Amino acid sequence: MTASPHRRDAAPRLALPLALTLVACADAPGAPTSATTTTSTTTAAAASTTGASSSTATSSADASTTADATATAAAATTNSTGTDTADTTDTSAPTTCPCFAGDGPYCGASLKPGEADNVLFQCKGKATESKQTCANGCQVNPPGVPDECKGGGGNNECCLQKPPGTLTQSYSACGQGGSHYGIDYGTAVGTPIYAGMAGTVVGLATGYPNCYNNGCSQSCWNAFNYVKIKSDCGDPNEGGKDFFIYYLHIDSLAPGIAKNVHVDQGQLVAYSGNSGCSSGPHIHIETVSVPAGQSASLSTCSSQNPAGHYCP
Repeated sequence: MTASPHRRDAAPRLALPLALTLVACADAPGAPTSATTTTSTTTAAAASTTGASSSTATSSADASTTADATATAAAATTNSTGTDTADTTDTSAPTTCPCFAGDGPYCGASLKPGEADNVLFQCKGKATESKQTCANGCQVNPPGVPDECKGGGGNNECCLQKPPGTLTQSYSACGQGGSHYGIDYGTAVGTPIYAGMAGTVVGLATGYPNCYNNGCSQSCWNAFNYVKIKSDCGDPNEGGKDFFIYYLHIDSLAPGIAKNVHVDQGQLVAYSGNSGCSSGPHIHIETVSVPAGQSASLSTCSSQNPAGHYCP
């Protein structure tokens, strides 16, 4: 899905608003019918009040009785009004059903506790668009904050976790028959991207829109959003080398992600997008191995096939 090789890191710009995509509950309750019942109760209470007024006019000796009746009717009216209010406010879907709060990523525990608690569902249009099992558990966040897979909490492995999505273009550079220096995974804009390995954020850019337009101009070539992580492990396949992980064409960064921030394996770092020279929404992952202390850049034969570093 990526239109062409990427040649250098882009300069940072302003961040775009997050566009989330994501699941649904088909069993939303309908509006209750108790309002009709309480209306009848209120009418009966009002009739009791009218009857009490008539008995007051008939006999002063019944004044106390009438007062009691009036008080009882008034209390009934107040109670029925309170009941009516309580019933009619219960017309929306339960707050625990996130599909009715908008599209986005939701832990299984948010949808139906006890079922798939460690699965992160991508919901869109009241349907499951995709799902991902969280190795370290799924974090249910407060309303307004997307749910996410939990970070590794220090239990990090020296292997690369595969990004979400469907394979759309393989690595083909450096003698492999093509010029694609990473792997592309097609996925909806706003899909959470988690750090494939623990490391430090050493590069990023945001604020670039899509500029593909059925082909890429020179100015569009490197105008993409990305995040770059330097692995704590170095190159797990070759000692003495530094290892860098790039996620390209992202839509935006996760909250708290900035240069020099350390991230755990599995920690939310960004949201997928369609920025720059991209013919459709996807995640481009590129891994670069260089001698320790040297800088890394995209689209050279220092870029290795990410699949060779994936966790088993």
